[in-house]
Amino acid sequence: MPKQRWVRVAGSGLVYIGPCMIHTVIFWPDTGGDYVDVYDGRDATSGKKFCRIESSVVVTWCFCFGVGLEFDEGIYVTDNDEGTETTIVFTPLEE
Repeated sequence: MPKQRWVRVAGSGLVYIGPCMIHTVIFWPDTGGDYVDVYDGRDATSGKKFCRIESSVVVTWCFCFGVGLEFDEGIYVTDNDEGTETTIVFTPLEE
């Protein structure tokens, strides 16, 4: 059985390729008005946008999804100014 993993992305980037369960998104903006978009996919153009997390203040946000949400293609995050940090906790469904 695959174990939970976590990946931190500074700015935008690919978190994981392949089917997985996403459990938690931790978002740290470096300025007010920052946001991060989370995609089920390998990039922002072909992936399906799952959510946008936006903050008007500089505070860390944690969103937990219980047992997890199934992503089919992978996980990709993109931010508005390359200054945010996003950590994704997930479990791969294939090894």
